Amino acid sequence: MAKVYTISSGKGGVGKTFFSINLSRALSLLNFKTLLIDFNLTTPNVSINLGLGNENNNIHKFLRGEIEINDCIKEYEDNFYIIPGSLDIKDLIYISTEKLHNGIMKIYDDFDYIIIDSAAGIGKEALEALKASEEVIIITNYEKSAMFDSYRVTKVLDNLDIKTFGIVLNKIKKDIDYVNAEKFFKKKIIGIIHYDENVQISMNKGIPLIDYNINSIASRDIIKIAEKITGKELKIKNSFIDNILKIFKWK
Repeated sequence: MAKVYTISSGKGGVGKTFFSINLSRALSLLNFKTLLIDFNLTTPNVSINLGLGNENNNIHKFLRGEIEINDCIKEYEDNFYIIPGSLDIKDLIYISTEKLHNGIMKIYDDFDYIIIDSAAGIGKEALEALKASEEVIIITNYEKSAMFDSYRVTKVLDNLDIKTFGIVLNKIKKDIDYVNAEKFFKKKIIGIIHYDENVQISMNKGIPLIDYNINSIASRDIIKIAEKITGKELKIKNSFIDNILKIFKWK
């Protein structure tokens, strides 16, 4: 029986899809069967950031009733599955966003975690993603306009009686005031992700940051959030030491 989280943001460009991908990957490495759904229907980027092409079976075709939701699921790595969006603009026609919730119910027992990468803001498709989840994680940058937009999302969630699991602050370059941030949102800050040059490199290569460099500071930050969600610790091997041990056959 899956735990369903929607990853939301008040505005675009704050790192929502990057976080959705890498949180899902971290959960899979913690040995939880994890599904990531790209529900940013107008600008789907999960398959792009994972180095995939325009997948023929996608969430848009399911929302049009052309295929079943199981037909959309693609295995990316062990324990890490995705439902991609269509990159073809014509696939935006005749979709029924309301089908998301029923679709999730059909695969609810097949996964440990289902992560929904929502559209930014509080438009129609974003609201459907929020309503399809049990809890919502909001990611934002630590700057005024992004924080105000994210605060608006928290108020919508409160009005819909949907629980905000917490706030994630992304691209952090300096110390932040946790107390004031939590007072502003009236929600718990569950983690920060430090600015990391490896992020853009991994995105350009089309692979999750955690697969590109699991020891990078942003990878470590995201793993901490996954550990907080699951209550389970990921033991990260020291690759340099492991390689030495393998050379001398001590491992």
